[in-house]
Amino acid sequence: MEKLVWSTQQRKVVDLLPYEYNPRKMTAQQSKKLRESLEKFGLVEIPVINYDGILLAGHQRCKALVQLGRGDDLIDVRVPNRQLTDQEFKEYNIASNAISGDWVDDILREHFADVDLNDFGISLAEMEELHEKATAKEQVPEMPIVAKFSEKYDAFVIVATNEIDANHIAELLQCEKEKSYKSETMGMTRVVSAAKFIELWKASK
Repeated sequence: MEKLVWSTQQRKVVDLLPYEYNPRKMTAQQSKKLRESLEKFGLVEIPVINYDGILLAGHQRCKALVQLGRGDDLIDVRVPNRQLTDQEFKEYNIASNAISGDWVDDILREHFADVDLNDFGISLAEMEELHEKATAKEQVPEMPIVAKFSEKYDAFVIVATNEIDANHIAELLQCEKEKSYKSETMGMTRVVSAAKFIELWKASK
């Protein structure tokens, strides 16, 4: 089989075809920060496509560009000299999404104190919780979905049947993921208090 050789070419954003089974997704807040980053810095990390134009890497960046009204922009993309096999395609797609390092919380605290890390999906509190799980067996959820018999509160569930609606609702209601189940391995789900929801509802009128 011919050896893969990559070159940089230009394509319109709208002409790039998303991979139907792309395994990576983003939260509403992460999508918002990506759009803000593209507006501020432009497209620095360029997408990668297969020979036939299907995206291997860069789905979220291209999606954000379209949302910003830049679908007709000509952008740089990396293109192979031949069509990747199904196996090559899948392996590259997973590798490009999975390769990452671990954050060093001490460095984040000392050198990135002026950056809102939560906007980038980095929670120092969650990092501390992961460390505490090794020693603490019983945990108390912040907003337990499963109430005790004597507790006097209720919960309302909004069902989103697709990721776009889910992200829109999360961004609209400013929902953050909270500890929400009474178990040793606490579940995380998006939660908004009644008081905050009422405040947002009144502000929208």
